[in-house]
Amino acid sequence: MHEMGICLEMMETLKDVMEKEGIDAIKKIVLEAGAASMLVPRYMASCWEIARANSPFAGCELEIKTVPAHGRCASCGFVFDIAKHDRKCPSCGSYDRFIALDGQGIEITEIVAG
Repeated sequence: MHEMGICLEMMETLKDVMEKEGIDAIKKIVLEAGAASMLVPRYMASCWEIARANSPFAGCELEIKTVPAHGRCASCGFVFDIAKHDRKCPSCGSYDRFIALDGQGIEITEIVAG
């Protein structure tokens, strides 16, 4: 499960932000995860609960937002939501023939000091 590794890396990033910005505590972070990022939100939430215990982030809430993944059909060029259409182009019917455009990343998009 790579979610624990992501949590630990997030904590390092948050520590750097706290130091650079002079923040004493963080009460909430918002994490955007692309639908094609392979992140499982419930695993991430569980790992965050474990990782934050006995850390400077013990009181920090994690909000996870899943963003869609879009692909451009390699056959006809149509751009579509990969998950919504189960990897099948709704324009020409090609299956699993697309170039991923977005929705693969994981990013902290908001930090609420507190």
